[in-house]
Amino acid sequence: MTNTPVIVPVIMCGGAGTRLWPLSTRESPKQLHALTGALTLLQHTVLRCPQTQGFAPPILVCADRHADQVLTQCLAVNTQPTAIITEPCPRNTAPCAVSAALAVRQQYDDAAQVLLLAADHYIADGDGFIVAVQHGTKAAAKGHIVTFGAQPTRPATGYGYIRKGKALDEMAFGVAAFVEKPDEETAKAYLHSGDYVWNAGIFLFSAGVMLAEMEQYRPDILRAATLAWEAARQVQSCVHLDGAAFAACPAESVDYAVMEKTQCAAVVPLDVGWSDVGAWSAIYDLADKDREGNTRHGRIISLNAENNLLFSDKDAPMIAALGIENLAVIATNKAVLVTPLDQADDIKALIAKLEDKDL
Repeated sequence: MTNTPVIVPVIMCGGAGTRLWPLSTRESPKQLHALTGALTLLQHTVLRCPQTQGFAPPILVCADRHADQVLTQCLAVNTQPTAIITEPCPRNTAPCAVSAALAVRQQYDDAAQVLLLAADHYIADGDGFIVAVQHGTKAAAKGHIVTFGAQPTRPATGYGYIRKGKALDEMAFGVAAFVEKPDEETAKAYLHSGDYVWNAGIFLFSAGVMLAEMEQYRPDILRAATLAWEAARQVQSCVHLDGAAFAACPAESVDYAVMEKTQCAAVVPLDVGWSDVGAWSAIYDLADKDREGNTRHGRIISLNAENNLLFSDKDAPMIAALGIENLAVIATNKAVLVTPLDQADDIKALIAKLEDKDL
């Protein structure tokens, strides 16, 4: 990435990933688990931005209680983060974008670019991802806030969409509209048109541009997040944001706070096999299958079982599956989930019945 501004990956490690309950919980969320191979989702994300390709060492943003686990997992893949910023309470992604921009500006300057991405997503084509980011740096250097839109592969109703506007260069487009999650018929029309991409929640921007746009559209978030940053307590590589100031910060996504209002938005299509790994059905789709179409993890025995996701976590009992089809059976040392795979996306209704301590 010669002759381009420095790119600092800022990896958001918040969220509980409750749609992957009972494996993913508030204390041990999905990004800290190995769901798509030997490495955790967080470790895959860290390695997706190699310093050999011009990326700076990453900054991680997580809850206070996850800081030690996050650092341990980074060191296990030979990556020393520049910093781990800890949030005392959840406040969505807009305050996180401010913290990221302030950290990167302090370390470099206003022109340094922030690659803001989630720790719990899956990307099949890592090289293609790097190429897309390289294209995005050109638009970001011109003052755009770049979002990356995953190429739709089906009429998904669980994702927000972005309608591409006028071409800005060979890879980047203006943003004509952000669209909420559509119904199935609308999603089919989006897919057929070729004008829409999934909103993947990945952003690239110069630190100074994000802070300026936040000042224009959500100065309340900028003020509160800045106060939390300025009053932060640093212990070695951890920056602990001030609890009172951060708690006073409005909880808002960067999409609502800035992206849907700014005139600087741009989108780069991302055709790299992206998934937000948002439900057990997504794990089934991504994983290898045996001859009967089963995905297996951990201690599993099966007979006359087809097209199932059978997942036994470490320290969990063995799963014995007999004569079942199209089910997800998830066992941990605390709970067992059994659901038809085509209903796995609806787990939030079940989660609502659980006691808070079970999450």
